[in-house]
Amino acid sequence: MGQISAMGYEMVDALAHPIRLEILQILQGRVASSVEISEEIGQKLGVVSYHAGTLVRWGCLELVESRAKRGGIENFFAITPRCLPGDRD
Repeated sequence: MGQISAMGYEMVDALAHPIRLEILQILQGRVASSVEISEEIGQKLGVVSYHAGTLVRWGCLELVESRAKRGGIENFFAITPRCLPGDRD
């Protein structure tokens, strides 16, 4: 059996939560905001924002745009090449 690199363990940790997996599934082939994602998976915006932030820190998502919206900021995310199917370290 091969060794798992430190980066591999980080990826496992990043994907260890079902909401993070749902976020990645929703973003397959598209860009979406935290608001759109929260509506699609039926989770509160704060929960989605937290998990999206974790995926950004682990390099699975990238922030592609931020827009001012009703006194706040709406962030839009996309999957990074690192987390696309078939992309391995």
